[in-house]
Amino acid sequence: MSEEADDSTTPLLSTGGQPKVYARRWYILIIFGMTNFTQNLVWNTWGPIAQSAKAVFGWSDSQIGQFANIGNIAYLVTVVPVCYLIERLGLRKAILGCTLLIFIGTGLRCITYDKEALTWLSYVCSVLNGIGGIVPFAGPSLVANTWFPLSERATATAVSSVFMYMGIGISYIIGTEWVSSPVQKNSTNQINITADIGSITGFSSWNSEGTLFTSNYSDEEVTNLVAMRTDIMNMLYSECGLAGLLFLFSLLYLPAKPPTPPSTSASVQRTNYKESLRSVARNGSLIMLCLAIAIPNGVFGSWQAVLDVLLDPVGLDQSEAGWLGFYMTIAGGVSGLLIGRFSDIFLRNTKFFLILMNGAATLAYVWFSLMSSGIIPISKVQIYIATIIGGMLINASLPLAFEMGSELAFPVSEGIVGGLLTCLINLSGIIFLLVLLIPDIGTSWMNWFLAGSVFLGFVLLFLFPARYRRTDIDVVVQVNDDETDNSPNISTTIKERSTIYE
Repeated sequence: MSEEADDSTTPLLSTGGQPKVYARRWYILIIFGMTNFTQNLVWNTWGPIAQSAKAVFGWSDSQIGQFANIGNIAYLVTVVPVCYLIERLGLRKAILGCTLLIFIGTGLRCITYDKEALTWLSYVCSVLNGIGGIVPFAGPSLVANTWFPLSERATATAVSSVFMYMGIGISYIIGTEWVSSPVQKNSTNQINITADIGSITGFSSWNSEGTLFTSNYSDEEVTNLVAMRTDIMNMLYSECGLAGLLFLFSLLYLPAKPPTPPSTSASVQRTNYKESLRSVARNGSLIMLCLAIAIPNGVFGSWQAVLDVLLDPVGLDQSEAGWLGFYMTIAGGVSGLLIGRFSDIFLRNTKFFLILMNGAATLAYVWFSLMSSGIIPISKVQIYIATIIGGMLINASLPLAFEMGSELAFPVSEGIVGGLLTCLINLSGIIFLLVLLIPDIGTSWMNWFLAGSVFLGFVLLFLFPARYRRTDIDVVVQVNDDETDNSPNISTTIKERSTIYE
């Protein structure tokens, strides 16, 4: 937290003042959530329209994949200094900087549709959007603790995650419904690539044997290039407009913190940044929790990015894969919100919920891997059930992990904990994608790798000791009143029902 925030919140503990909760907290949460939504929408711009983008701009699969990957790398490189700036500048300036970066990045892509220029401008946008994603991705628990009382903290964190999942999910719908697919004169002609693929242009996909194929078309053979280019540019303009509107709302009104904190723990001065980093590095329980959540979430995110490739051998086409990705993402957001609400009601049960979700997700993806490998009969209905359940549970675990990590690390700032968790998520996703660079490795290993990563998280969740340091302060606060008159200590119970709502 910034020094300004610390100075204004310290009196709550020393004077015995009551916490207050303000109605404007929901506006703050919506602005923050929309920032998360927009950043993820921009991050996943090109994947759902890969066929059209390759036909219009002549890009390859690897180029389109790098637009998202460069954003992840930019995140990893800048997460430490940006988290420091969040601590020094406060939440308002951090969100303003985030929304401004996203706005500039999306604006650059609107300058021209020249192939070479747009390629480089899209790379720049990916970098700016990746840096801009640090605040919304790492900060849900920080926003929740700053503005929301104990009885709503996990719910508020889950709401932020719902916006994030909606951004990814809606990007699939926009891509498939807004942008036209290539219309070819001879769309059924395919050739097996045995030559240098760098010398061949066209749309590539993987068949069930893992052999790379390409549709044999050139620019002249695609009959709707102009329509696709128009659709793509209209989509880019719309994303830029959304980012600009979000920046404007943030600029007009976005207080850094409430006048009076919503809980006792929110008024506790946080450890300074350097000491926080040392504390986090020594906190074995926190690191174990972060690994338990980051490994399956990072692998799942990268696995989902190539879902159309993985589902082709089991009989689902690109359109079905896109909708399935949407269902998994939205289901994860909704379930995360419900489980977050349960976590608020049943305090100190976060670890139990996490173990339960990871165990069920492991079973779901083992089930899917057995079908995709042909060990058990394939059924489209079972494919949908297994993948949606697995994705729903993995996505739903993230907001609870933010809250559990903040409990373990307290009084380290929630922003630093979120930065560590999301940094590990991005790192595990990048490592998973780097394995694809191994020659002739194919794709069948991906499903089992995902199932194994979720099982590893399940095991690690059993090992770390759960501590609820922040919640304990909010539930019971011991005030030592023996400084001047040698009277006994007074134990004061702070219950959420005594919170003043304005």
